Amino acid sequence: MPLEEKNELSINSLDDLMRCINLASLLEISGWPKPGNVHRTKDFKDTRFEHFLAGISAIQPNFKEFCSKVYKNSNNLEEDYSFVKLGNFFKAATKEMIKWQKGGNVLLGHILILAPLVAAAAICLKFKIIKFKDFAHVIKKVINDSTVEDTVKLYEAIRICKPGGLGRTDKYDVYDENSIINIKNDNINLKKIFEISKNYDLISLEYSTCFNIILNEGFPYYLEVFTQTKNVNIATVNTFLKILSEHPDTLIIRKSGLEASLFVSNKASEILKEG
Repeated sequence: MPLEEKNELSINSLDDLMRCINLASLLEISGWPKPGNVHRTKDFKDTRFEHFLAGISAIQPNFKEFCSKVYKNSNNLEEDYSFVKLGNFFKAATKEMIKWQKGGNVLLGHILILAPLVAAAAICLKFKIIKFKDFAHVIKKVINDSTVEDTVKLYEAIRICKPGGLGRTDKYDVYDENSIINIKNDNINLKKIFEISKNYDLISLEYSTCFNIILNEGFPYYLEVFTQTKNVNIATVNTFLKILSEHPDTLIIRKSGLEASLFVSNKASEILKEG
């Protein structure tokens, strides 16, 4: 289901953008029941629903500072977007996420996914762009124009929160002390590093395909379900299940293997069919 031409951005100010970021984050974590995930009625042993709420609250000032800088420094649509400095945001937001709660890494994926989306939204706001196809173009340019320093800061952010299930790689391994040197020598920006890992990590796949799953699958499906049900929670959970049913969870693959991940995806599909 492609992104429909009629969909338009309706953000009129940076304050609107901040409200949307905060609300989207809160609604996503509040969606229930989401099989296998922490949600409002399900905690894990060391990570609770409240840890996610604390993490979301902690990084709102980072989002505000980030979007304000992007908005201020945007001069024209076709300029080099390296000024966005995604890596600085990754590291700063990760530090605050870890500082303000004791549940460990609760939001690194959240931070990585939202960063280019909100940067593009701030740029679109500056130039009064409302068409989603143009929004997607700006996202692509933000990622393509990222720098080697962004990748270095990404690695530093990952090392701060020590996410589970990363596995090891032969080159540019996040825990290899020589990786930073190699990244700099080989001029590896975010576009290049995520291209390398796209086959075994869904976030990397999103970066390498201009967020195809989110923009062209998840978002239209969410709108469709919400239009039918008028229920934000149903739309949120069903979208989660829809994506999970069609895209095996790469974290499960890394931790438990492809067979386990396919089992989970099949179960998600069955739940959707049952309604």
